[in-house]
Amino acid sequence: MSATSDLLFAYLREIFYGTSQAKLEIEKLDEDFIVFSKTLMFFARCFEQYNHFANALAKGDLSAMPPPPENEIAAPLKSLHARLKHLTWQSKQVALGDYGQHVDFMGEFADGFNTIVEQLADRQQKLENEINQSKKHAKALEQSNLLLSSLTHYIPQQLFVVAAEKHEVLLFNNLAKKELYKDSDYVHKVMEKLPDPQSMNGSYYCEIKLGQGDAERYLEVNSYSIEWNRINAVALVINDISDERKQRLELEDKVYRDSLTRVYNRFYGMLTLSDWVEAKKRFALVFVDLDSLKYVNDAHGHNEGDEYIIRVSSHLAAFSPDAVVCRLGGDEFMLLIPDINNDGAHNHMAKISDAIENDEYLIGKGFRYSISYGIVAVDEKNDMPSSNILSVADERMYEHKRLRKKERRDQSDS
Repeated sequence: MSATSDLLFAYLREIFYGTSQAKLEIEKLDEDFIVFSKTLMFFARCFEQYNHFANALAKGDLSAMPPPPENEIAAPLKSLHARLKHLTWQSKQVALGDYGQHVDFMGEFADGFNTIVEQLADRQQKLENEINQSKKHAKALEQSNLLLSSLTHYIPQQLFVVAAEKHEVLLFNNLAKKELYKDSDYVHKVMEKLPDPQSMNGSYYCEIKLGQGDAERYLEVNSYSIEWNRINAVALVINDISDERKQRLELEDKVYRDSLTRVYNRFYGMLTLSDWVEAKKRFALVFVDLDSLKYVNDAHGHNEGDEYIIRVSSHLAAFSPDAVVCRLGGDEFMLLIPDINNDGAHNHMAKISDAIENDEYLIGKGFRYSISYGIVAVDEKNDMPSSNILSVADERMYEHKRLRKKERRDQSDS
């Protein structure tokens, strides 16, 4: 009896402190404990499955396979797993602009989540309304300008009649006169932006840009082919829309830009990703995560943490002028790079990663910068939805992070 007790106690200890190595030699037990020992072994299997599943959830691995139905002790964990997966799906839907998501479990977390979603929906709606009003205003202004230009010579826009061949100014109104006074080459610069008068086919509308930097202006130009005193000419009705364009860009900037880094935000990034996938565009998606941002915030203050985020975003923006760089939130970024393959993206990201780690700002600091990233190359044969592409890149990023941590441990051990 004492030997049986010792064996069972040793087995129980192995279950709790080393489940996968636990072993019970049934043949050494008293016959009266055979049935009990088999039940105990079944409990050990259930406990091992429970422990493995619990460790996976603790690491945030929602792809872990739940224990089988007969494992009743894991039922609460399986319920939590299902709810976390659903919450993850809901979060992704919110990222895609679906603000109808609502969480009715998890207590205070649910209240916070629902409040954030409601605030995002309200802010997004207000900003979209402002943009739509701005666009309607611009459209109404365009239509009224065309109407006025056809009714009277004395319109509140610049009016020029210009010889089609030599661009000689034949007529101008008071507003146009002010422009000529400021710049005698004004009409010539405008005509250079327009197609040949012979190809206008009666009328032509466009928006053009003149000047650079502080002198940059945007003009709305309606041009009409006419005959003036038996000379082939062009009538130009010009409206300066620089202020309207600036206001529109400022509104769009609020909707599409991250306030801290000035790169694009999640909303714009997910819209672009969906558009590229739908258009069967060839591109690479890079999911980037900042390493040890929490440590920098906790040990050196949030100002240093913000500087970390800003400097990494600046390095990422140097990838390519064609790349769309988005801050998904917190310490996560997404790059969308057109017309590049997997190797090309990896080569570029290796250089950027090296530049981040050697940022001159780190000189004399008590910490370092580094990033982990995952890359998914997409071509015209792609059949994955945008959410799956982002999820695959996220998984590859975590794999990259794990490999780099292992390399550092191996280096420190050696």
